[in-house]
Amino acid sequence: MPMNPILIVDLFYVWGIDFMGPFLMSFGNSYILVGVDYVSKWVEAIPCKHNDHRVVLKFLKEKSSQDLGCPRP
Repeated sequence: MPMNPILIVDLFYVWGIDFMGPFLMSFGNSYILVGVDYVSKWVEAIPCKHNDHRVVLKFLKEKSSQDLGCPRP
């Protein structure tokens, strides 16, 4: 069996980001954007009205870069 290298990554280096919904509208929001850090399992979730790229960009700019550092590609 061939050996596979083990990736070593830092906290908040690799994120999983996805939308949940649509749900019944509450306070004008129908979706939830969820971001999970693969290493620490830290979860960030925000309610949103739409499930488009603008919401993801806003999440990455505001939440991630201010609180946790910018995720790397």
